[in-house]
Amino acid sequence: MHDAPSAPSSVLVGTTGVDRLRLGERTLAIDSDGVTRTFHYVWLRDNCWCGDCRIRQTAERRLYTADIGADIAPAQAWIDARDTLNVTWNDGHRSVFSASWLAQHDYSDQARAARRHQPALWAAGFVPPSFAHDDVVAGGAGQLAYLDAMRDHGVAIVRDVPAVSGQVARFAETLGHVREVAFERIHNVRHDPTGYNVAHTANELKPHTDMPSYTWPPSVQLIHFLVNEADGGESVVVDGWRVLADLRRADPGAFDTLASVPVPFQLFSADEDTYAVAPMIQLDPDGRVRTFRFSNQLALPLDVAADVVEPFYAAYRQLGAMVDSDRYRVMFRAADGDLLTLHGHRVLHGRLPFDPASGARHLQDVYMEWDDLMARRRVLRGEHLPLPAAVVDAS
Repeated sequence: MHDAPSAPSSVLVGTTGVDRLRLGERTLAIDSDGVTRTFHYVWLRDNCWCGDCRIRQTAERRLYTADIGADIAPAQAWIDARDTLNVTWNDGHRSVFSASWLAQHDYSDQARAARRHQPALWAAGFVPPSFAHDDVVAGGAGQLAYLDAMRDHGVAIVRDVPAVSGQVARFAETLGHVREVAFERIHNVRHDPTGYNVAHTANELKPHTDMPSYTWPPSVQLIHFLVNEADGGESVVVDGWRVLADLRRADPGAFDTLASVPVPFQLFSADEDTYAVAPMIQLDPDGRVRTFRFSNQLALPLDVAADVVEPFYAAYRQLGAMVDSDRYRVMFRAADGDLLTLHGHRVLHGRLPFDPASGARHLQDVYMEWDDLMARRRVLRGEHLPLPAAVVDAS
């Protein structure tokens, strides 16, 4: 909670905007267009953009935060005719902050909530958005539309991808970088009686997320259908965040149990092993779901206190029934050349059983990181370059 500002004893008298600037013990407040923005002194001093505090060539920080005195405060402060905040600090340094920069970095609860992206949880009748391969790989507006859809929905289908081995990796590299994992860089999914994973069988795959056996599971999965002629094998996708939002409303105790009980997961082959222990639900600092790991086939025996076992299974029973329910499952048949893109920490995927004797079925998939997709989106939107705090050098 911010300190209430006191009388403006350190404001430079007679300066433009003096009536809009109020100084408190540890914060200052600025009134602008009916909005009051409050900033801590230490935060302002830490974010000075002058040549002494910032490396102009790279926009990286030069000022070492730990060197800022605990008693940092303005000796004088004023707003000039350009609507710029000027501060002369009690350590002798001077900083300037433009109104646009202060508005962009306002960290009030309201401003932070307005900046926070709200994903579009799937409603009844949801159909995954689809895009033409050539439009996405060309960059520009077509690629941005695809990335916007991924950001909002966590899933997208790219149509008419060349049915060529390795094409899924080439597509990934137009957006970012392939995430290397312990197994094949490009994983071939087809019927294989000697395969090390249930995906190599013809059985049904219940909705799941991949690689929960990593402490940080891959956060994007690209699945390319080179050929999909076998009977059955329809694809299933589930918005895990929608499921968890509904579970949290219906039974917050069950949600909290799944967010606190560690579950071991393992995926291995003859030569490789992956193993991690983590709750199925992991939250961000604001309490929102960040990572959902759900893979019934890869879960190992719980290793928890005895009084946790029954509550966990009660919560898991609810969650598992929801994940496998027609209310949440979106089912479709992928065509040859379709590429399914999934937010791996949100969207679960699976398939119905298929008949391997009825026709060929060959998929290839690779992993990426969500950070790379969102970085590409920011670059396309021109949002990745920082806004300087002031045009002039305050040193």
